[in-house]
Amino acid sequence: MRYMMFVKMDPNAGPPPAALIEAVEAEIKQQYADGVLLDADGLGPAVEIRLTAGEVTHVDGPFAEAKEVAGGFSLFEVRSQDEAIELGRRMIQLHEELWPGQDVAVEMRPLFGPPTPAE
Repeated sequence: MRYMMFVKMDPNAGPPPAALIEAVEAEIKQQYADGVLLDADGLGPAVEIRLTAGEVTHVDGPFAEAKEVAGGFSLFEVRSQDEAIELGRRMIQLHEELWPGQDVAVEMRPLFGPPTPAE
């Protein structure tokens, strides 16, 4: 099963410390080597496209009312929800150890893709 992980934090947190970046890069390399990580990257400012009362609008981020933003994502292939949660906890632990004082949330969402084509 596939899970998408979003790492969310205060939009005014500033850049992460170099030690955290190095630790996350090492974690990513290990996850690729273990075969659980399919893709990962940082996320830039958002553009929200919205349909409201039949009218399509778009707003460029960052959004002033946002209390947290998704700064990056990872796409995992895991055996269970417990394994996905453990990967999320590991990301939180790295932030706790290497960027103390930051409020960070990790959101893990299962993906529901189309059925596998018949072979």
